[in-house]
Amino acid sequence: MKEDNLEVYVNSNLNGNLVFEDDKYIFNYVKNAQDLVSLTMPVRASSYNSKKLHPIFEMNMPEGALKEVIQNHFSKIQNMDDINFLRVIGPYMLGRVKFDKIIEDKNRLELTDILDNQKQNLFDELMQRFSIRSGVSGVQPKLLLKAHNKTTMRFEHYIVKSWENDYPQLALNEYFCMRAIQNANLPTPEFYISKDLKMFVMKRFDIDTTDHNKYLGFEDMCVLTARGTRQKYDGSYEECTRVIKDVISAQKRKKSLKIFFTALVMNHFLRNGDGHLKNYGIIYKNDYQDSYLAPIYDVITTTIYIKNDIPALKLSDGKLWWKEKTYKNFAKLSCGLSNKEYDEIIIRCKDSIKQTKKEISEYESEDPLVLNFLDTLQTCWKDGFD
Repeated sequence: MKEDNLEVYVNSNLNGNLVFEDDKYIFNYVKNAQDLVSLTMPVRASSYNSKKLHPIFEMNMPEGALKEVIQNHFSKIQNMDDINFLRVIGPYMLGRVKFDKIIEDKNRLELTDILDNQKQNLFDELMQRFSIRSGVSGVQPKLLLKAHNKTTMRFEHYIVKSWENDYPQLALNEYFCMRAIQNANLPTPEFYISKDLKMFVMKRFDIDTTDHNKYLGFEDMCVLTARGTRQKYDGSYEECTRVIKDVISAQKRKKSLKIFFTALVMNHFLRNGDGHLKNYGIIYKNDYQDSYLAPIYDVITTTIYIKNDIPALKLSDGKLWWKEKTYKNFAKLSCGLSNKEYDEIIIRCKDSIKQTKKEISEYESEDPLVLNFLDTLQTCWKDGFD
């Protein structure tokens, strides 16, 4: 196989080939391909050509600290361009699209080893062990790994995140924001926080529950709006609802729109200014006919670090913490919600903030820095519209 050519698999099936040739990326499905690699790339005989890496292949390219570790590890051996990055991490990438065949991870690790860890630098150790097996996007330091869960008695797949000094207590921030999301009755992945508060651990939601050796299709809004990762702050929430209407199966469309709108209101109350295109996505097993909105993930209060932070995407052609009238119009015109449905969602979101604040007030810690952070976190949250 040529150095600039990669085999593309969907689960264990060879589905196509990706080539970099004449300054462009060319993807071709193999003859009799069974599965599509993306909802935006139906199976066809002709090539998919692009000057930039196709969004579905770029979606889980490492960023930040993870990218740096992988680059440092291999840069002496080969030029770490996009093709070689995919070659290195391709067998381990998030979702069902892989480059080269899936390689089973033989590392044995207990979930309790992470959650109950006493080591000062455990995440750094995990980074060294699992970085080249982690095809996942995001600037925040994170890893993909497989650990044994004593509750289910199975090895299960997790995303483990840490935080850097610029964002103190980020794991605690995400943990309580995700608790608020749960309290608003929104679907979330299973998640945990380590006892030392240094790591946020989230169970992957792209695993097929009927066959734990297979992966579901997952595509974020960057892919579904034909944008690269660098354009994740472009676009609007109206555009996301149009994708939901176009892509999600009819029987799940209304529910998905209600979930999306509720998540947007929770972003407002939690002051999450990072609800960008990569933080919403679509899950499917085969194609759009069995698709649905992915669980809500990656929610934090950003204004605790950036005082005057604003929302990530436009709504009603602006980026600001909007007035209630804007949300009500969006609920009606873009999400198709009735006044009654809108009122029920707002009440549920307000109640979730109150409930989560109560959980925070009952949280026990002997660390004054932790307690001070949690007090500040609550002052950032809103229980209504300005």
